[in-house]
Amino acid sequence: MVDVGLESQMEDDDDPPADLTMEAATGDSVPAFQKFRSTAGPSRFALRRDGTQDPISDHGPPPSSVGTELNLTPAAPSAPDTEIFKHDPFFAWIYLIAIASMLATFVLVYLHTSTPSAKLPLGDTIYTILQSSFHLLAVDTMVAIVVSLVWLAALRSFVRPLVALIFIAVPVVLFSFCLYPFISSYKDDSGGKTFQDVAMRWAAVIPGAGAILWLYLAYNGRHSIRSAIEILDFSSRILGANSALILVGMGSLAAVVLWTWAWLAMFTRVFLGGYFAGSRFIINASTWWLGIYFVLMYIWTISVISGVQRGTTAATVSQWYFHRNVVPAPSSTEIVSAAFNHSVTTIFGSISLSTLLALVVRLPLLILPGRLAGLISMCAYSLIPTPIAALTNPLTLTYAAIHSNTLAMAARGLSTMDFLSPNAPTTTLTPRTFSNRRLAHSPLLPYRLAKLILHATRFIMATGLGFAGWVITARQLQIKLPDGIGVRGSAYAYVVGLVASFIGWGILGAMEGILSGIVDAVVICYGSEKRMVTGGGGYCMEAATLFGGSRDEMDGDEIY
Repeated sequence: MVDVGLESQMEDDDDPPADLTMEAATGDSVPAFQKFRSTAGPSRFALRRDGTQDPISDHGPPPSSVGTELNLTPAAPSAPDTEIFKHDPFFAWIYLIAIASMLATFVLVYLHTSTPSAKLPLGDTIYTILQSSFHLLAVDTMVAIVVSLVWLAALRSFVRPLVALIFIAVPVVLFSFCLYPFISSYKDDSGGKTFQDVAMRWAAVIPGAGAILWLYLAYNGRHSIRSAIEILDFSSRILGANSALILVGMGSLAAVVLWTWAWLAMFTRVFLGGYFAGSRFIINASTWWLGIYFVLMYIWTISVISGVQRGTTAATVSQWYFHRNVVPAPSSTEIVSAAFNHSVTTIFGSISLSTLLALVVRLPLLILPGRLAGLISMCAYSLIPTPIAALTNPLTLTYAAIHSNTLAMAARGLSTMDFLSPNAPTTTLTPRTFSNRRLAHSPLLPYRLAKLILHATRFIMATGLGFAGWVITARQLQIKLPDGIGVRGSAYAYVVGLVASFIGWGILGAMEGILSGIVDAVVICYGSEKRMVTGGGGYCMEAATLFGGSRDEMDGDEIY
């Protein structure tokens, strides 16, 4: 019996065969889903009270838990594991070292600088305008928090009217903030001839171009609006079934706010590094480099916070997608706690790597010409033998969280999902989507449109707060010079605008990340299910309908 391989019947049947583990990550292998076991006693699965069939109910047994399994039961005493970060640990330590270096640098700056006195003000410097703009930035923070909370509540309760409002409000708001800085740039005493006025006029082109692009994308995606709304409504119902994800969003929001103001205090102090040349304060050249380093660390940390939220959401949704009918059923809090622990330990290195690549590489890939972007990809490929566009795809991190893989393995696994169009550097709705006829008629077009709707409020909030902070600081801020003369406005007003934009982008991103992470996780779960022997739709028929194109052709949808 042993010779024909039946000896496995005498062992634990829960252990999967070696050829199903993710070390052999192939397109035909069974994906490794996270399976949570509850510490509660047996419970009864409750059907819908109206007696009708649940459109998101299971139609098959949950798949076997292959690969890393997140267990909610207390672990038996065992030898201590020396590896805190299991996947891509090098980059987790790089991030922690970078944060520690920034904090150490701030301590040195704090010890070697002193605040200016009232008798000898610094004049028009970055330190002065940031100190004077704390009240404005505090108001921006409060406005962003209120808008984000109202937006999430409205999206859960009134998704259709809110989407209609977004489609109308986005171009109106963007055109308004195109005209506002343009007109304000001519209201200077110099008649709009200063360098900052010229820069403000050119920067006003950005929201104007964004409004035109939005109208173009909305018009071309008009046939998929109804399907996009159904995807958002479906995600809201998943959020209702996993209510603890709201606490993750609130925690992410609090982390963003606390980190922003802690960073702002350190960033402001850095610009005390300089010297007086006569009556003018000159900022040291090294101070500018430190400022750039602090800005990069701020963006990286905000991205890491978002990545932890994405990883937590992905693991939670995969548990819901494949194991929501398991008995005894774990509570939402248990699942989210285990998923959060998985994100900050096991895959934290993958999160750090993904966010670092997104910071350094992804933006040039999206905005630079094809040849130059290809050159960057070739250089990156020499360091990491995986297509860089796949590594920087946000869905890759979602895949890594669901399957508990390294980022490179997740990128290769994601590339086997043909319906995601992996050759595109992004999965959101872009002009490239409509330049390719095959992509323009893809069943995932409503998914891309849904992601665009979720990004819209975040974009207009960041744009609005940024330009408003820039114009107000440039026109209304009162500054006292070292010679006692008071002036209005500042040459560094753009710094306040950038910080205000960061605040709006980070805070709205924490709330947007709740539903955006759910949408991405469902897409990856459905794609993973399609690669199984049973195909797609056995575990969630509504996901198959929304993402698998099983309904009538998307082009035949009515315009909402």
